[in-house]
Amino acid sequence: MAEKFSAQLRRRGERIWRAIEGHSFLRELHAGTLPMDRFTYFILQDYVYLLDFAQILCQGGAKSPDLETLELFARHALGAVEVERSFHTSFGKSLGLSRQQLDGVPKGPTTQAYIGHLQSVARSGTLGELVAAVLPCYWIYGEVGRRLYRNRPSKPKIYRQWIETYASESFWQPVREQIQLMDKLGAAANSSERKRMAEYFMLSSRYEFMFWEQAYRLESWPL
Repeated sequence: MAEKFSAQLRRRGERIWRAIEGHSFLRELHAGTLPMDRFTYFILQDYVYLLDFAQILCQGGAKSPDLETLELFARHALGAVEVERSFHTSFGKSLGLSRQQLDGVPKGPTTQAYIGHLQSVARSGTLGELVAAVLPCYWIYGEVGRRLYRNRPSKPKIYRQWIETYASESFWQPVREQIQLMDKLGAAANSSERKRMAEYFMLSSRYEFMFWEQAYRLESWPL
């Protein structure tokens, strides 16, 4: 049996994904020793990322060839707005941040670059290329949550809750749906489109690594 396209992409990104697994941010989060200012920075950047991500998923809906795929993207976009943003709002409250403070956060350099990449693919790419670009965001968070779930810290409570959220079945269901869609679209794509899909998947995976790095370094614009 031929290897599924998602498995090919996952294998190709192995070096990057292993670097993410070993990143200091996640190792310290798992141990419960991550400085809270780094976690707060991460939550703030993830929060401002989500609105743009939801809009990108809406563009996936606009490219959908059938009602089933349209429904998937509509549901996932709504989840990004309602579930994820309410999740981050609750984390914001735990960190002492108001909704106004959350909404006023400027995008960091990596956040801006990552969103720009996804927006570019959403505007000019095929549906398969768009799915390849957004899939690492789904898949990496699911894998991180699942891996960290074992021996998760009891304190601080907010770190344990974060891990449990991304390890949960409710998070993994849309992950699997996007992986299945990737396999379907990858099987139907020609060689040149599959090449672009792989390139976008790899670039998004690199941005995922940089997103953790940005938070760990408390990155800011130099000017």
